[in-house]
Amino acid sequence: MVIRIVSGMLGIAGLAWLALLFSSKAILVGERIEARTFHERLVCTYFTGSGTMRKEYLHTASGRLGRAACPRWETVSPAR
Repeated sequence: MVIRIVSGMLGIAGLAWLALLFSSKAILVGERIEARTFHERLVCTYFTGSGTMRKEYLHTASGRLGRAACPRWETVSPAR
């Protein structure tokens, strides 16, 4: 019974990985705020299926100027 549950979970994780690998989407895996001289930067790390990518945004707590939090999904730009 345990083997069946584990194999089912691994199968679902494998299908999710393949979906990310062959799509143009990435899912958020990390988020942190870096202090700069005059402002704060929101650094978001995404998993694309074949690796990770990093995006940076201007951070404000209110979200009026810049972003308060990272988007959960991000579109991956095509390779050149």
